[in-house]
Amino acid sequence: MLGANWKLIHWRNSRGRSKMYFSSKRDMWLGLLLWLPIITGLALTTWIPLTNGQYDPTGTFIYILIVAFIAWLWFGTGYRLTDDELKIRCGPIRQTIALNEITEIKGTRNPISSPALSLDRLQIKHGAGKIVIISPQDKEGFINLIVSKYPTVIINGNNTKGDGSGKTRKTLFIGLVTVITVLTLSGVGTLLYFSSKPAEYTIQDGSIKISGEYGEEIKLSDIVGISKKDQIPEIQLKTNGSGLGSKLKGYFKIKGIGQAKLFVDTQKPPFIFINVKSGLRIVNTEEPRETDQLYSKLLEAWKQNTALN
Repeated sequence: MLGANWKLIHWRNSRGRSKMYFSSKRDMWLGLLLWLPIITGLALTTWIPLTNGQYDPTGTFIYILIVAFIAWLWFGTGYRLTDDELKIRCGPIRQTIALNEITEIKGTRNPISSPALSLDRLQIKHGAGKIVIISPQDKEGFINLIVSKYPTVIINGNNTKGDGSGKTRKTLFIGLVTVITVLTLSGVGTLLYFSSKPAEYTIQDGSIKISGEYGEEIKLSDIVGISKKDQIPEIQLKTNGSGLGSKLKGYFKIKGIGQAKLFVDTQKPPFIFINVKSGLRIVNTEEPRETDQLYSKLLEAWKQNTALN
């Protein structure tokens, strides 16, 4: 039989019924898997938009609701034992099992979705062949308490040892989760890398080519006007683009203008406004001097192309 020493919350309600609460064990790797993306998402939805003037409280509100739900699951998973019932809670999920219906408890590392935050789990058989899987922090205390009330419950703590299949499943599961996490972080890292790279501009063969993320080639004959300005009107919304700090690429809604395609660092004026038949483009470079040079070359090439046509 498992040892009888355990720590738990123990009290009695107004009717004198004994209640004990066991919190779920939480695996560190699962915590990292849940909370690292949340921290990354917080930066992408709040901190970065705040730095470039694109902060939208609606997005933050929605994100907070998602975080609150995950936190509810993470901190609100536990198991309460009364004199005759096991009450399982996992965020909004509730389940109650009569103790006299429990027939067997055994250790398991089955990774199936369940109200458990660890792979160090207990599988509980109850009723007519029903099974529930939980992961109390204090497994010994939990088992001993049930056995003290119902000694006929079968306890099998060696189920995961024999052929090592439980350990193998855990290894495979953790390996899969690790691969998914690495791929996700790599994808985010790649996106941030290309978002941070400044666009490059090439003027030749009757067109200006903008390379990099959201890049395109614009025919000089499609340009209807070119101007240089020291500031951009208020950017109201990102419609289809990327924003890393002050570096913006893609389509944005601009106050008084509407949608425009940007390739700019908002903290490094001036800016070149290129009015194309398909819509406005606003560009600049990392250095103001280079932006001035690009403006001069583009304006000259456009005027020459207009004169020829």
